[in-house]
Amino acid sequence: MGKVGAVIQNPYYEQPSWITKVEYKEITYLSRLSTSENAVLFLTLLCGYNNIDINRKPAEVFNELITVEEVAISGGLAFEDESKVILPGCCCGLEGWREVLEAVLSKKNIWLGHDPYPTLEFTNNLVRVWSDDYSGTFRKDLSGQDLQKMFYIEYVRDDLINKLQAIETDLLEFYHHSLEKALYMIDDNLKKSLLSQYCRWFDLNLS
Repeated sequence: MGKVGAVIQNPYYEQPSWITKVEYKEITYLSRLSTSENAVLFLTLLCGYNNIDINRKPAEVFNELITVEEVAISGGLAFEDESKVILPGCCCGLEGWREVLEAVLSKKNIWLGHDPYPTLEFTNNLVRVWSDDYSGTFRKDLSGQDLQKMFYIEYVRDDLINKLQAIETDLLEFYHHSLEKALYMIDDNLKKSLLSQYCRWFDLNLS
């Protein structure tokens, strides 16, 4: 049975000096199982990708962050089964995860990044997530060799919808179980404001 996870990609920016340095990883999954190291990489990417100056006191950094109405952060949704993984293409952003859910609900394709171009195919009650643009909608230069390299992961549509809806819980639990704990250097009021903006950025509803 296929899985779906929220990921960030390529967090290769300067890590803040006021938080424990960690080893860089190309791909980081975000959920209640995330570690403090994952939180550091998320914060590093969030600040770096959105041009937030980290060479200041933590409170100054977060006071600027909470004024940002919209953010972009490289990543998105990872689709996988027992033997295959399809990651977001270049320039895809985790902030648009809910658009994928809406696309599956309405049975429409959606842009999931480029080079490669993951795409969706709907057949009856099934959804195939392709590793690249199998239909040539985005790529006009497809060769026979390109087509042979492509693969898909198949989901029952209702099951995929449930998994996509669960991303909201994963992102909220990542905040509470990993990110918030890593932010011991800021006060509770600032954490509360940050949570509010985090939910705005990633279109999350606090219950």
